[in-house]
Amino acid sequence: MRLTIAAFTVFVAVALTAAAQASKPQAVSLTFTMHFTSATTATGTWTSASDLTALNGKSGTVLQTTKITGKGKGKGKKTGQVVHGHKVVTASDGTFVIDFRGGVKPTGATTSEVNGRFVLKKGTGAYKGLHGNGRIHATLDSSSGAITATYTGKAHFESTA
Repeated sequence: MRLTIAAFTVFVAVALTAAAQASKPQAVSLTFTMHFTSATTATGTWTSASDLTALNGKSGTVLQTTKITGKGKGKGKKTGQVVHGHKVVTASDGTFVIDFRGGVKPTGATTSEVNGRFVLKKGTGAYKGLHGNGRIHATLDSSSGAITATYTGKAHFESTA
């Protein structure tokens, strides 16, 4: 009987330890289609084609705020201005936050592109414990106010216990 209780105790301890660990990082791909609503804000929609089940096939709305700072560098080259941003991403089953930073490079008279990095954090609902990071590529058109951005990287769920 003692052996059975001891074995059960070890089993429960191992199970709880495994449950407390983060899930394995999986590929995420998020696409944002937005329009500027002011010089520092944009709204729009998002879709996901991710390996991570919680994000696979999901979509919803997004609210973005940005701040542009001085000159930046990327791979030893000047990239122009640097945009720092914050996205609140909403779906029917929760929300999550993305912070990003990237160099702004003009590509035409009214167009630019942003290349940089993002950090995914602060989820609620189905996204509680969601964390990740990766790269961003965005195109901006100041004449129409259109922004299209693709975020690719890896994400996982941290233990919320």
